[in-house]
Amino acid sequence: MRTDKLSYQDVAEWFKRARNPENGRPVQSWGRMYQVGENYELRFGSYTVGVFTPDNKFTFKLTASEARNCSVTLSQALQRAIPFLWCRVGAGRYVVKPTPCWESFRQSIPNHNYYAWQFFKTQKGYEVFDGLCFDLNTYMPVNARPDYKEQAVNQDQKLEWLRQLRKFKHAAKVRARMGVVDTLIAQVNKDRSGSSRYDWKMPDWNSDEWQNILYTSIKNTDCTTELLKSVIQTVNRGYYHSTPSSSEVLKELNRICTTYSIDLRRKFGVFGEVSELQEPNEVSRHAMASGG
Repeated sequence: MRTDKLSYQDVAEWFKRARNPENGRPVQSWGRMYQVGENYELRFGSYTVGVFTPDNKFTFKLTASEARNCSVTLSQALQRAIPFLWCRVGAGRYVVKPTPCWESFRQSIPNHNYYAWQFFKTQKGYEVFDGLCFDLNTYMPVNARPDYKEQAVNQDQKLEWLRQLRKFKHAAKVRARMGVVDTLIAQVNKDRSGSSRYDWKMPDWNSDEWQNILYTSIKNTDCTTELLKSVIQTVNRGYYHSTPSSSEVLKELNRICTTYSIDLRRKFGVFGEVSELQEPNEVSRHAMASGG
């Protein structure tokens, strides 16, 4: 397929040459295109990257967790398959931009020494979310979200976020002073004593499941044993697997909260978005008035 411009009709004509349409058609070395009814789905493994529809639109279909899991491949190869450049701009944050803009940028760089991050520093990308849709006639998004830095901040929810985060971290420090964290470190070491270095259990903080657990824990100041054990499992122990100290565990907890701060603030409704995990009576009047 041509990757400078691509329409629904182009994809339909290209797909007609598939040897076994029911098994899809390979796209580069990493993906496959499938026909589902009148739509054409670009998939990476079990993930549906996006869908071409008869109204000549392309819609990204990746959830936040799925985007994290396939971001490395898409950042390297998406523009070679369809006319969109993918770039990571932060922990769990990805933006895309139609490649016609990218090609103009490449031509403007002497000796063609170019990098995607340089491009996205000069040209604003569009935040990827499940449902981000582009009109392939104009290559403009029809429902782009504003950058989180440009969104109105719900001051009530911001104060709630800061208050609960402070209380949550204090609760973790209290457990460390009481010796609870040291006891859990010993338990984790014992559990791992029979495991190989390649078979250790640790949580995937990128996943929606663990981010929801972290959000609920902060929201309720619920620094549970299981959560602390999960943080201990996450501490980088180095090549020789040295035993972490309680201070290192607290440092790791701070790192996790910082890394996923934007995701957590969104769940708290700081950017005017109401978390699906919040009860209706937890939403302030200010958020409701702003459409959050």
